[in-house]
Amino acid sequence: MSHAFHEIQPGLKISHPELGDGVVVDREPTGYVTVFFRAHGERQVPADSLLPVADRFDQIVQGMVPATAERLEQLWLAVEAEELPLMESAATLTSAKVDLLPHQVVLVHRVANTRPKRFLVADEVGLGKTIEAALILRELASRGELTRAIMIVPAGLVENWRRELNEVFNLDFEVFGSEGDVTDRKSNAFAKHNRLIVSIDTLKRPARVKKLLAAPPWDLVVFDEAHHLSVYRNGNKVKKTENFKLAEAIRNHCRDLLLLSATPHQGDHFRFWMLIRLLSPELFENDRDMVHNRHRLNAVVIRRTKADACAQDGSPLFVRRMVHTEGFELSEREKEFYNAILGYLRDGYNLAAQQGNKGRALGFVMTVFQKIAASSFAAIRSTLQRRLLMLTIQEGIERDELLDVDGRNRVFEEARQIIHQIHSIPFDPVGNAQTDQILADAKYQLLKKRSEALSFAGAAESYSDSEYEAGAGEASAALLVAVALPEERQRILDLLAHFPGGIESKTAMLSHALRQIWQQNPNEKVVIFATYLGTVEAIRKQLDQEFPGAGIDVLKGGDHGAKTAAQRRFRRKDGPKVLVCTAAGREGINLQFARILFNYDLPWNPMDLEQRIGRIHRYGQESTAQVYNLVAADTIEGQIFMLLEEKLGDIARTLGKVDEHGQIAEDLRTQVLGQLSSTLSYDRLYQDAISDPTLKRTRQELEVALSNADLARQVVFELFQELDRFNLGDYEKFDDQGRGMQRLVSFIARSARLLGWTFRQESDGRWALIRDSEPNILFTTDRDTALQEENLQLIGLEHPIVNQFMRKYAAAGTSTRALTGKVEGLVGDGMLTFWKISTYGKDGQATHHIVKIGMNPDGDRAPWLERLDDKLLGMQAPSVPPEQWKIQAANKKSRLQELLHRELGYSGIINEEMSYSATPLALLGIEN
Repeated sequence: MSHAFHEIQPGLKISHPELGDGVVVDREPTGYVTVFFRAHGERQVPADSLLPVADRFDQIVQGMVPATAERLEQLWLAVEAEELPLMESAATLTSAKVDLLPHQVVLVHRVANTRPKRFLVADEVGLGKTIEAALILRELASRGELTRAIMIVPAGLVENWRRELNEVFNLDFEVFGSEGDVTDRKSNAFAKHNRLIVSIDTLKRPARVKKLLAAPPWDLVVFDEAHHLSVYRNGNKVKKTENFKLAEAIRNHCRDLLLLSATPHQGDHFRFWMLIRLLSPELFENDRDMVHNRHRLNAVVIRRTKADACAQDGSPLFVRRMVHTEGFELSEREKEFYNAILGYLRDGYNLAAQQGNKGRALGFVMTVFQKIAASSFAAIRSTLQRRLLMLTIQEGIERDELLDVDGRNRVFEEARQIIHQIHSIPFDPVGNAQTDQILADAKYQLLKKRSEALSFAGAAESYSDSEYEAGAGEASAALLVAVALPEERQRILDLLAHFPGGIESKTAMLSHALRQIWQQNPNEKVVIFATYLGTVEAIRKQLDQEFPGAGIDVLKGGDHGAKTAAQRRFRRKDGPKVLVCTAAGREGINLQFARILFNYDLPWNPMDLEQRIGRIHRYGQESTAQVYNLVAADTIEGQIFMLLEEKLGDIARTLGKVDEHGQIAEDLRTQVLGQLSSTLSYDRLYQDAISDPTLKRTRQELEVALSNADLARQVVFELFQELDRFNLGDYEKFDDQGRGMQRLVSFIARSARLLGWTFRQESDGRWALIRDSEPNILFTTDRDTALQEENLQLIGLEHPIVNQFMRKYAAAGTSTRALTGKVEGLVGDGMLTFWKISTYGKDGQATHHIVKIGMNPDGDRAPWLERLDDKLLGMQAPSVPPEQWKIQAANKKSRLQELLHRELGYSGIINEEMSYSATPLALLGIEN
């Protein structure tokens, strides 16, 4: 056995060439040593591979020099860099430009300070669960408690999460998947990448789950829309969905687990109990035990309602809203065209049903067409024209493969005629060349992307109206020419021949309403929502003609910067008066400075409608939000919408939840619709209605579904009634009257000055960072001001500049961390030490604290030194040489550690079940 083995004792600080610094835990008879490494946890390594590390405290002491103003600032910054992220008010010091609401701050603090962090966050729709999760991630990261995190979310929300976490909160997440940043084709991406966003459908494949479990454990796993983690019980049989199996597999492969859902309980106690078991298997014996002891849910469930939540001053977050259904009748020509479309769709659905699984893609095409037709006739005409073009090109390709040259040429000439018509291209040499180029591009697109479109249609379990899926669905419907109705080209030509010209009835109604609004207030801003680009362009074109001076802007898909630019233009007093939005505006865009919204078309899922309304009816809206739903009463879609409203109204009247204006209480609406969305297939409901023109079956299905949704709502209310409610007093504990922000501003100003930069206050709450050869950065300490001005950045802990300063000073060497000097007016002199304490629980989770220990020359605690705070920056030159303090520090080292240990026990930072490490940060020898 080596000589090194006998010298190594538990508690010795060592260094390993690959694993870094650590502390010896135990020695094995085999010659191996158990070591706790800071970056890797406990490992067994050969004794010969270890080297003793010089004690950091001794290194700091040896670097002690007399205090100067610059040295004091550097030392102060080194301590502040460690302490600022650990402040009680740290959650409020985010640079993310989001409304930071009291209930969110309280939730983040509770989760961040609980061990283990395993919660179901069940806040109602509109209260910001995405922001809450991002704040938790940021808080844990700034405390040094988060290295590996994975967000598991629905496919349609991947991009929304990426934008929120990276562009808003600077958290540097990567998207996993074929369309994302990283894949697992050549290696295990789960092992190599520490911060990932992945769709649940991508991740739940058995091969991926295996790789996931082979990678290192995660610090935090988040499941969004967690009610999809379902288990069903039928008699004695229990069936776990693949989603649930994934969650079950990963729950023991992570330290912390968050489930997010506004509707976590689907009216089935067993399913909800199984969801709770993912967080705490021992909390309840079974679902009956959960009902009887529902108060225990407080241990793992956090739920806030809109009625609970409030602003910082206690005022309600939301003003009133008025939702009006504006019905109208189609013109005779529109009705004729609409009925022809219904016949086309009915035949398509019937053929798809006859083909079984093979008909899935055709059914998808018909669903897309049905939604586009309900949006606007202009949009369905555009989509039919594109599909006609692709069907024509497909026939030309097939004739070419059969060597039918004349047939190929004739069909491609027909395609050219369609292109001329679609794009209004003149029949001249230039126009003909342009048409040939478009035809060549269309051929290439069809050959390259038709398999991709088929894959998209086959994978779409439920066709959504999200920004991505609306666009992808529209494109795929045109490209899916491999599935078609008999003689579909001729059928489309017949449909287009019956297209009603002139202004659509719905657009005429919208124009009339706008004229009335602007007669009352010429400066009124109006938001219009429509799902498809074809509809948006038709609205913009018509309104531009009718109201040439109003200014009509469009907010559509693209990068977040383009959307916020449209938002900024619309917000300006001299900006456009109308903003027409696709689904791109439904999430992440705040338009509360407008109070009127028109829903030109209606999403099939009414919860999507609630999301639209939430763009203007949100925190910061000062007037009653006025919402107008334009509904064609003689269409299937309009009749189903009004039927749903009628049944909701029946439930609301029974419960006394209708106000004097006939408005259904918002909380009841969202609760019932939230339960309904999780059990009812709106796609199937609307598709079946096409073959049920009297809507008899549809009415029955809706009545049953709504009755079940209301029962589920009542069940949830009963189960959740003993959950802790939000209390504004909890938030007020974090209101430090701006002291945390003052410290952060001071930290930035001093850091900038030491770099030769200037951090100058321009006006109240506004600052400018001036750097050589770099553009100036404008900052504010006021969140509301930052939200209103795009070029104004919000001061916060995770801002890249602040983060750069913190990393720099936290990494300061030991030679700059000990000073000696004089402070006038003290009752006595002594040493003041700063320590970073890392505590480790049984679960291996670390928490961090900054502790000050003052000690007089006799070795007794000196609390007056611990209360000096920033007075230390005024230390004067010492009269006692540093060597005397060095000797005293070396002699009193064990006594300092004893006082520190006692303080940790007294303050409750440690207990008998914890281990801890103490890292000295700074030492000051202070004369009086």
